Amino acid sequence: MFYRVTLSFNSTFMKKVFLLLAALAGLASCHKTGNKQAEKVSPQDSTVLYVALMPTVDCLPFYYAEQQGIFDSLNANIEIRNYMAQMDCDTAFCRKHVDVAYTDLIRAALLQSKDTALNVIMRTDGSHELITAFSKRLKSPKQLKEKMVGMARHSVTDYLCSEIVKKGNISPDELYKPQINDISLRAAMVQNATIDAAFLPEPYATQARLLKNRSIYSTPKEKIHLMCMMASWQAQKDPKKAKLLHQLIQGYDLAVQKMKDKSNQDSARNLLKPFGLKQQVLDSLKLPKYHKASVPDAKQVQKAIEWLRAQELISKQYNGDTLVTSFLTK
Repeated sequence: MFYRVTLSFNSTFMKKVFLLLAALAGLASCHKTGNKQAEKVSPQDSTVLYVALMPTVDCLPFYYAEQQGIFDSLNANIEIRNYMAQMDCDTAFCRKHVDVAYTDLIRAALLQSKDTALNVIMRTDGSHELITAFSKRLKSPKQLKEKMVGMARHSVTDYLCSEIVKKGNISPDELYKPQINDISLRAAMVQNATIDAAFLPEPYATQARLLKNRSIYSTPKEKIHLMCMMASWQAQKDPKKAKLLHQLIQGYDLAVQKMKDKSNQDSARNLLKPFGLKQQVLDSLKLPKYHKASVPDAKQVQKAIEWLRAQELISKQYNGDTLVTSFLTK
């Protein structure tokens, strides 16, 4: 599936298209989105808080809180469901299979503008890097003209493609953007040079760099912080779920405090090993400086709204003034 691919079908581009489609067919058979746990749909239980996460460093404190028994110590019945694609987190959330989901401000605002009852409850400390395939020898955004950059439509990586276009001084139609939602598949396609580049979160960016691929752009350097967690209005209004939401945040903060210790960081990194990451990647992975749960900065929210409006994805009337709630992080 391609998003905003130019209609100038020169022979070089068509070869890339056919190679990409063939590679997707082959690689997709080896990469299943999510896992068996995520595929199970349990009846909603008001005594359980269902949380959709991805194996990224900004979700790591939640995984650590679960593994270390922090949630159990709070008598919080929290069930984590794992996904390899942000779109799958969103789908589970919209279908009410989960109460809370890992997302970004672009996706959350877009969903709310289309009448999905949600609030962003906290920011997360994640990042993305633009990784270029080693064999492509791409060292700058200026070299991305008529190149393929793997991303996810109407999300933070779509926003970042717009930033890359401006930074590289190239036309939006000159950047080809195949939609590759599964982050492990996206990383594999960069490694195989099936695509020229891709936006990857950690730890997949570290994995790519260790395999000699090049990072030419990172969100921390550009002061872009759009990753977050969203919760449904239904969960916020249900007394039992609301209590669990408070315990979720409390558990997250306790995990962040414990993960300041280096020995705990090492054990936390290893929680990502079941997602197909080698020990060398985990040993090399630099964790971010985690912060206690807090709401996203208003300037970051405004970036998301302005981009969505520029893409004509939201109405002029929607301004995101009810997107973020601070009732859990006061």
